[in-house]
Amino acid sequence: MKETKITLEELYEKLGAQISPAGWWPAASDWEIIWGAVLIQNTNWRNVDLALAELKQNIGFYLRPSGVRQLSGDELAQVIRSAGFYTRKAQTIVHLSNYFAQYNDDLEAVRQLPRKVIRQELLAINGVGEETADTIMLYAVQKSGFIVDKYSRRLFQSLGVVLPPKYGQAKIYVEQSIKSLTLRGWQNLHALIVLFNQQYKLPQDFNDSFLAGYQLVM
Repeated sequence: MKETKITLEELYEKLGAQISPAGWWPAASDWEIIWGAVLIQNTNWRNVDLALAELKQNIGFYLRPSGVRQLSGDELAQVIRSAGFYTRKAQTIVHLSNYFAQYNDDLEAVRQLPRKVIRQELLAINGVGEETADTIMLYAVQKSGFIVDKYSRRLFQSLGVVLPPKYGQAKIYVEQSIKSLTLRGWQNLHALIVLFNQQYKLPQDFNDSFLAGYQLVM
């Protein structure tokens, strides 16, 4: 069967026509997004939701970093225990809460910084990797960009594109391939890719999906 070539922008449109990203990340606050980005590492959302619920019980509904700083590292680790790797994740959350303290826990102040500066500062925090940093930037700090994760790699490969193995190279490769997306567009693109992967197990179920027969060109 001859494949139909589509651009990344057309892929975004086709995903959006079939899947709704509305309510994809139903967080009560930007802080919940930030801690969730740490807690989701190497686990599933069910475990993360349990950990976040416990965290809300201990520091308040909006999960402000000032509440995190009121807990000891050991106390925080026990609160988020259901998310797994809880000692390491607690340390990362503490480091992040201390980072935001220098901006008086004011996300608007952080948002005023250049995108490059924010990313460098986040990556300098022990326990924050590139995927976590970019997730925090995209959804909480509201800076446009592409998140390279296992879901994007699986989808792109199913569409005939193998992303560069190094995170930074893959990120630049995708971002240079589409210039028209707004902040909301980048947020939706990531959400749609994740939701597509949840609907179809890749690569084995790809030919049963609505994207079968398409080849991505970049």
